Amino acid sequence: MKSLFILMMFLISLSMMSEANAHGNDDHEHAAPAASIIQVAPRASAQTEDFELVVVLQGRSLIIYLDRFANNELVAGAQIEVESGNALNAPAKQIAPGVYVLELAKGVFDKAGKYPLAISVQAGEIGDVMAASLEIPDLSEQEHAHAEESRSWWWPALAAASLILALLTIVFVRQRRAKEEFK
Repeated sequence: MKSLFILMMFLISLSMMSEANAHGNDDHEHAAPAASIIQVAPRASAQTEDFELVVVLQGRSLIIYLDRFANNELVAGAQIEVESGNALNAPAKQIAPGVYVLELAKGVFDKAGKYPLAISVQAGEIGDVMAASLEIPDLSEQEHAHAEESRSWWWPALAAASLILALLTIVFVRQRRAKEEFK
């Protein structure tokens, strides 16, 4: 019985290590494995000698974080207007010191692509126009790649589960036969 357990553990560990088998004449210069995909909200940034800002697309809103370039002090009470071709030309509203929001109409930034932004900022007597580019990735391609990566663990797990089931069946049958022989 002890030898059967050792054999079972050996076969399970062997099936789990199928990816790490040795092979000959390989220089091991394979492409690096694909990095895990972490979905981050699309964003853009810009800076001038007076201001720096980050624009984040969250749902149907553009969130704008504005601070002074020299000392990272939040800029409260600024007038910010965002323009992107014919699709967008609207002011942002302050929701907290240094944080502004612009609600987007349906259809604005809905498709994947690069969108140029012209952002005008007026804070007291200081005014600036900043250029940025908001890139919205094609999520269908990322989801497809992620689905392919997530399937890779199924085959070793399925092989291990099948092996365990087969070995448990063998153990059960042998125990039953042994009990019948003693009767």
